[in-house]
Amino acid sequence: MLDQIRQAVRKVPFEPFWIELSSGYLIPVPHPDHIFIGKTRVAVEDDKGVIDVTSALHMTRIRWQEHEQSK
Repeated sequence: MLDQIRQAVRKVPFEPFWIELSSGYLIPVPHPDHIFIGKTRVAVEDDKGVIDVTSALHMTRIRWQEHEQSK
């Protein structure tokens, strides 16, 4: 999953996405500058400075925001 997230962050042009967790919680990634990808965890900071840190074990998929908004 971490490799998929790295690819999504490097995508040109960048497309905002969510990281979906096993609980159903969605972590928005609005810009590549908002995310740090470690060896086993990801940290995402929102515009207010709140940081979500989660383990790769809890990540289930990437959801593209553009596709979700068009539904």
